[in-house]
Amino acid sequence: MTHALWMSSGAMVWAAHFAALYGFTALACARGFATAVPWVAGGATLAALLALAFLVLRNVPRGDEFTRWMTMAVAGFAAVGVVYETVPLFIVPICA
Repeated sequence: MTHALWMSSGAMVWAAHFAALYGFTALACARGFATAVPWVAGGATLAALLALAFLVLRNVPRGDEFTRWMTMAVAGFAAVGVVYETVPLFIVPICA
């Protein structure tokens, strides 16, 4: 069970980042404080990338080679996803 949790932890970080980013953006647009969105997006992205880097660097302490490889691969793909979902917040109007 713990190996499956390690392997999917990158996707969980990505999903949490996605929900936090777009949930906050929707709330900011509804409440009229859209100027805070880039700051929160930058902070959330930094936190998610640090969490993913921790997964890659720490990896699975006593896992087999497949578990280590999958953890690193999923975390790498999740890092790309985190960056790709953050970029539009900085290049298009936020509450258009």
